[in-house]
Amino acid sequence: MTTWPSPARPDTEQDSEVTHMAPACPDIPIVVLPSDNTVSCRTAPAAPVRAALTAAVDALTHLQDQLLNPKGAGPALREALDAAVAGTGRLAAEAAVTPMDTASLIPIVPNHDYFGVRTADVDDAYRVSEISTVIARTLADLRGARLDLNDQAAEVRAMVLILKGLSPQDGSPAPEPPAAAPAERAPYRVGDDELTRWVITHHFYFVLNLAAAAAVSRATAALAGRNRDTAVTALREAAVLVRGFTAAMIHSGDMSSACYDAMVRPTMQPPAVPAALTGRTQPEHKAFRKAMRKLVAVSAEPYAELAAVEPEIALARDILLDADLQDIERHVVITAALVGDDQSIVQGDEAAESAIAILRTMRHVRATAYYDLMRFGDGVEIVPRTAPRPAGPSDSAASPQPTVG
Repeated sequence: MTTWPSPARPDTEQDSEVTHMAPACPDIPIVVLPSDNTVSCRTAPAAPVRAALTAAVDALTHLQDQLLNPKGAGPALREALDAAVAGTGRLAAEAAVTPMDTASLIPIVPNHDYFGVRTADVDDAYRVSEISTVIARTLADLRGARLDLNDQAAEVRAMVLILKGLSPQDGSPAPEPPAAAPAERAPYRVGDDELTRWVITHHFYFVLNLAAAAAVSRATAALAGRNRDTAVTALREAAVLVRGFTAAMIHSGDMSSACYDAMVRPTMQPPAVPAALTGRTQPEHKAFRKAMRKLVAVSAEPYAELAAVEPEIALARDILLDADLQDIERHVVITAALVGDDQSIVQGDEAAESAIAILRTMRHVRATAYYDLMRFGDGVEIVPRTAPRPAGPSDSAASPQPTVG
């Protein structure tokens, strides 16, 4: 898979030239993400939007309770999901604003072009409109997805956190909208095809990465300033968001390997696009990885030492690092399911390692970096390979070698 980048790549400047391509799903309206990477608001929305936000949060909270019902998932779960879908749909419709003319907006990376994403300076009203629509589409698709209940709950809990950030308790009221939004601004009604699922869940994944990066950055600043309560809260929120984007990753891959190979992978490589796509340039995840690197640099005390003086901070940090480690582990799992032993579509034909092997190495690098900081760190030693592996049956020239996305 090429959608999610590696954990420790240095930030780079935006691509100076982006070859335009048709989006994977051109019928989905372009999503405009804030150019300042901020997916929370400083001002409170207008009263009708605020009421719809509250109702949507309540419906999502009830849905989460049903997903995690100790007695099991019964008929009430479907009712709660339908109610939450309706509630987030009403929010997106209520929050709708006049769409931005995106024709002049240049995608900053090829991935944005492919997924139908642009960035621009936006006000809080536009921010609420775009993010609530992204959530409404993702939740609507969840009705037909075959996703583990715990992953569904992780997505829903992250949605609640994101929506609460759109209506700050201490924010000044926003001006009332001058007129009703045009009808065509209603949320895109998702279909039941896997390519659509792939695209809309990536939109949610991008939003969650930006929110997680912001939460981690708040935690780092609070730790540097010795503000314990703020640090603990931000670390806990970051862990919720990381588990949310891990679940969104699994949600996006809810398809068979045959379907992925036939319907999704070809859209990410020539001739469908000018060059094979790679998640290595994905700016939203890069922002999160940068924030995590700063966190572990500022908060470098071993777990036992930190727990002795600040147990709440130590535990909250441990939960976040564990969630981040599980994210790369589950990336391995979904890649194994959809791609198997093949290389990534951006690897050369003679690449010695499969996509899974590369991801496993990335996982081990991350585990090594977190070892002393976690309660139950994984002590991994990465041993360089001194000789190439002998070719197996699947490596023979006679065997077909499909390119992997």
